[in-house]
Amino acid sequence: MKKVLIITYYWPPAGGSGVQRWLKFTKYLPKYNWQPIIYTPENPYFDVQDEALLNDIPAEAEIWKTPIWEPYALKDKLFGKGSQSQSAGVITNKKSLENRVLNWVRGNVFIPDPKIYWVKPSIKVLLKKILEANIDHIVTTGPPHSMHLIGLGLKKVIPNLKWIADFRDPWSELDLLNEFQLSNSSRKKHKDLEKEVLQTADLILTVSETWLKNLENLGANKVKLITNGYDADDFELKPKMNDEFIIGHYGLLNHLRNPKNLWKSLANLCEENKTFNSKLEIHLSGNIDVEVIAEIESFSFLKGKVKHLGYLSHAQVLEQYNQADVLLLLLFNSKSGVGNYPGKIFEYFAAKKPILAFGPISSDSERLIEKTNTGKYFSYEEKNLKIDILDLFNNPNNFELENMESFSRERLTYDLANLLNDLS
Repeated sequence: MKKVLIITYYWPPAGGSGVQRWLKFTKYLPKYNWQPIIYTPENPYFDVQDEALLNDIPAEAEIWKTPIWEPYALKDKLFGKGSQSQSAGVITNKKSLENRVLNWVRGNVFIPDPKIYWVKPSIKVLLKKILEANIDHIVTTGPPHSMHLIGLGLKKVIPNLKWIADFRDPWSELDLLNEFQLSNSSRKKHKDLEKEVLQTADLILTVSETWLKNLENLGANKVKLITNGYDADDFELKPKMNDEFIIGHYGLLNHLRNPKNLWKSLANLCEENKTFNSKLEIHLSGNIDVEVIAEIESFSFLKGKVKHLGYLSHAQVLEQYNQADVLLLLLFNSKSGVGNYPGKIFEYFAAKKPILAFGPISSDSERLIEKTNTGKYFSYEEKNLKIDILDLFNNPNNFELENMESFSRERLTYDLANLLNDLS
């Protein structure tokens, strides 16, 4: 069995979307004659844990860990940990002096991200272990994009290494960088590091068609697409056990993805339609911005209709899919949002529930939803939503899902294994 070293910050028992992609690849790689060896921090900084995800790690996998020091720990000592998940870094729309300073430091001191202090120690450790284990193939996956700098350092010392750099999100073109008040020199440093990775790696991997084109335009020599997907093993479809009309969103929901016109339309429908008003429930889980909750509950007809489920494990989220009528998909309303396939879109496909999506016009997700006939897609500016929402209410089974098989995690891992074989 051939070996591949996967360098990733996110790994079980960490929960959240950043874990899923390479955990699932790892699960199925042995089937295609590749032994995954995972290199990940011993003491990562994360808020969300999901111990059940450990069950997906195959027996063939080998796990290497070393300690990491992160400045988030120092921030917590100085300012307190606060309630924000690290999934958004220290980004917040609260315009206090403290937050402006933290955002500036995050963007201009820690480039490309606060994991940068793990790069040099990791290169030193891995150079020895790669030679001892006779490893020829490595994968780095970001964000955090410091993982790519580990790959870059290894490739410079061992030029014969076959290196795949996996971009789950953009780097220099990520809209969230604007929140960090980057100086011109800081932005240039991001771009220079990114370009060096793109031109040095043997293969760049990414998750959507738009991002593939963007990476080519930024100088990548060879880019391939493998989307995220769903794992059929995770899903046990069950009949709905309630009589409510549940619109569900399970995961991070912040001020950058707040569908204000949806809340207004739902309130208007409740006022106009007694049956709709008696049935509607809005289910939210995970880290929800208090301003989003305030926005929803500012409508008198929506007060009492929001059910906040708190943190849910991945298995619990899949159970919630069974009980929902409509699954809410919220993209960033931005340039990077055009190419964003959220991991949950593929799980929504597997759950076989209609999708109600909001995002930028002409996005990859919009085209995919139309292609697969899996729901309705709107821009955040669209106000004429009531007819379509009523259609979902009255005809929830109107969607014939098509072309699903190509998004299974097992099939996608087959594609990855072929790419690894081609690099051999």
